[in-house]
Amino acid sequence: MTAAVVDDRPDAPPLAEAASGPGTGPAPAPSASDRLRALAVNMIDRLAAAATAKVEEASDRLGDMAADAAKGALDGAGAGKGVFANAMIQGAIAKLQGGNPVWAAIKGGVSAMSPTTKALLGLLLILVAVLSPVLLIVLALVLLIAAIVGAFSG
Repeated sequence: MTAAVVDDRPDAPPLAEAASGPGTGPAPAPSASDRLRALAVNMIDRLAAAATAKVEEASDRLGDMAADAAKGALDGAGAGKGVFANAMIQGAIAKLQGGNPVWAAIKGGVSAMSPTTKALLGLLLILVAVLSPVLLIVLALVLLIAAIVGAFSG
């Protein structure tokens, strides 16, 4: 899927030749603005070629991922691509199918986790559910004490 970047433009003549026409004698030295313009054009060409190469590389990787998905290599779980990659793939598939990409990404990420990580995540969610009311009460008390101290000190 890779394509080579081909530069079909003819080579530009050196600035001294470009400044002098045929039979006009010795060419004057190029001015600083001409040299700066040539440098800018050269840098823009190089940056454009680098950007084109990066875009082609990314599109090749996306095309390979799409081909793998079409072949069924993902098996609905990401085939060992990692939690984040699997979540992104499942979210993108759900978006393309018109579903909820956030929920699909969460389910895809959890499905790629190891059983130990899933158990730890479950324990963390239970701990948050149990302790959140206590934390809210403590926060309310801290804010109440701060308000009382602020009222008497000012």
